[in-house]
Amino acid sequence: MNARWMAPSCIAVVLAASPFADEVANDSVLMQAMRDEMARSMEELQLEDAEKPYFLAYRVFENATSSATASLGGLLNVNNGFNRQLVVELRVGDYDFDNTNFMSLRNTAAMLPAVAALSVDDDYDALRRQIWLATDTAYKRALDQLAGKRAALQNKTQVEEVADFTREEPYQFDGWTDSRIDTSPVPDLAVEVSAAMRGMPHLSRSEVRVLTSYDRSWFVNSEGSAFVRETPFIGLYALAASQADDGAELQDGVHVWVRDWEEMPNSSALTMDVQAMASRLLERREAPASDRYSGPVLFEDQAAAELLTQVLGPRLIALRLPTPDNPQMEQAMAQFRNPFLDKIGGRVLPRFLSIVSDPTLAAHEGVPLHGRQPVDDDAVPTRRIVLVERGMLKTLLSTRVPLAEVPESTGSRWRDSPMPSNLIVQPTRGMSAEELKEELFLLAEDRGLDHAIVVRRIGTRLAKLSSGPLGFFGPDASNVEPLIGVYKVYPDGTEERMRLANLSAFSESDLRDIVAVSDTTTRHETGFSPIPPGVPAAGGGLIWPISVITPALLFEDVTVRRPPGNIRKPPVTPHPLAKE
Repeated sequence: MNARWMAPSCIAVVLAASPFADEVANDSVLMQAMRDEMARSMEELQLEDAEKPYFLAYRVFENATSSATASLGGLLNVNNGFNRQLVVELRVGDYDFDNTNFMSLRNTAAMLPAVAALSVDDDYDALRRQIWLATDTAYKRALDQLAGKRAALQNKTQVEEVADFTREEPYQFDGWTDSRIDTSPVPDLAVEVSAAMRGMPHLSRSEVRVLTSYDRSWFVNSEGSAFVRETPFIGLYALAASQADDGAELQDGVHVWVRDWEEMPNSSALTMDVQAMASRLLERREAPASDRYSGPVLFEDQAAAELLTQVLGPRLIALRLPTPDNPQMEQAMAQFRNPFLDKIGGRVLPRFLSIVSDPTLAAHEGVPLHGRQPVDDDAVPTRRIVLVERGMLKTLLSTRVPLAEVPESTGSRWRDSPMPSNLIVQPTRGMSAEELKEELFLLAEDRGLDHAIVVRRIGTRLAKLSSGPLGFFGPDASNVEPLIGVYKVYPDGTEERMRLANLSAFSESDLRDIVAVSDTTTRHETGFSPIPPGVPAAGGGLIWPISVITPALLFEDVTVRRPPGNIRKPPVTPHPLAKE
């Protein structure tokens, strides 16, 4: 099926007009309740002898979901959900010094955001009451936090005077379309695609999950910014696991993300993708365990996109760490500071590579990009940002929470963190596929090797099969997920699949040593986590869908090794579907 996409008929206009955004979704009961309670709070909200809020923002996230999970053609579960959630951001003090960017272990409740469930019915009085109570909670927490921050910092000399919040011009965007996603195909599609893994006894486990999600966001702040934004999402996740004769556990998966059923491949194409995944697992099951290898490695297609997302992606965001009131905690948190903050103006990639983040880009070679967005969660309009230019780091993605190194917002806030959307690698020169292979073998010959390594698939951080159901999770302690599509390649064209391998001690500094890239690029959708490599994600962390466009990447010196740890023994009896 040809992918098609039509942009919603919506217009974004920068306005310096009404203080509480009357022009956006004026007929919305919810927006009216938000505006009215905001106006009252900014005018009247004040405890005796306490400061009034200088900034107030309401974010309402409405989410309608439908999902179905199936295995071997049998339906496991169907779930439908609908909810509205209000998040109140209230600041006391001023733009230079307020209650935020501070952490107190003695008063953890004050650090929590004021979150409240909102009525899903557009009852004006009920909404006003719920918003009022959440605002009251946020105000009292903000006062406690500001008092604690002042007390903690009164005997300290701040080395860097950095404001707590940036000033932005009011911006308004109306993306209301009143659309919904047809959820009726969800169960049948999950059942039909999962049936493709019937009769495959080499698969110890398999399942297919189909999910639709229609997210609608309302935003209004006291500066005059406002938006209504809609984000449709349809996802299919097919996952399977197998176990080699020696017990080694193997996993693989296929995921497809679109914004409209018109973009979704038909069931025949999806079935073929799932069968190809099952065939890959069978090949890996019968492949030899990987040997230790140190030499040139070529990352192609999905592997190149995942490598950049997992290793470089978290370094491209300017995430400000809060100042704790505990000296020991301050020292502990220092290790999580992004080292790329000190590399702005320095080289982080070869001179023939640049990277941009462009959420305004709707499609690549006619295929819609999932990362397209008109406005971020701060109501800052999105724009094309040059992150790396000819190998030199120019800036990082940021929100309205400034850092000394990145003092302005790039319009990149999604939920509570800056994140990329459409991440695009732009080479100034590249090689054809044949030239890249020739260079790979020349580098191997220089090392005295009779073969080289090509990696075509890397495990994703989006979803895995475990002893429980399909789940979303953040990165683990490894910088890069296991290599699940790795091959020994020889100059005569012979290829030998390796079962599974890991990269050894690979980090963002190794990206400077890319020696060549392809002259063509490919697009991949993947899940991004803002958690830096090696930092455990409490509660799983946030996974954000992004699009990555990249060429193939050739490294001169990479170490590949067998995964560490012991192997669990296989089951005593064979799979019940295996032939007698």
